[in-house]
Amino acid sequence: MKKILALAAVATVALSSCSLYGTRSAAVSGQLKGFSPNQNLGLAIVGFNNGQYTADGTQAQVIDKFLTGGYTLTLPRDVPYGTYRVIVFRDANNDGRFNTGDTVLSRDNGKFLVYVQRDNQYFNGTKYGWNIYNAANRDIQTTILNNYDLEAVAAQ
Repeated sequence: MKKILALAAVATVALSSCSLYGTRSAAVSGQLKGFSPNQNLGLAIVGFNNGQYTADGTQAQVIDKFLTGGYTLTLPRDVPYGTYRVIVFRDANNDGRFNTGDTVLSRDNGKFLVYVQRDNQYFNGTKYGWNIYNAANRDIQTTILNNYDLEAVAAQ
């Protein structure tokens, strides 16, 4: 069992630091806390601009009604440059996508996924490709994109 856990940890780090077609990092990982299973939970990367989530059906998503524990999610290369968030949502219509009517079940963790075309494009310290920007302390992760933990809102 310990060997399997160690292998999973190494795989997560390897995925987080790999490069695909010029993007610096191709995966984000974190822990999921407080989510109840059996709810048609989904995990999605959605645009986040001007305080609004943007869903156009092209972002990477994982649907698993037993979604609990940790996750590693591959980041897309075919999205516009900008700010994004990973969310947990209830897939109410069972279509396998985050839609405007679906309920977001995760709290705002104060972090943005930032996809930039050039260094320092949106926030000082970001590097070409995917980054994590922590608004609370203005910290930027540019290589290994981990600790993007998601916590459930109080009422599910």
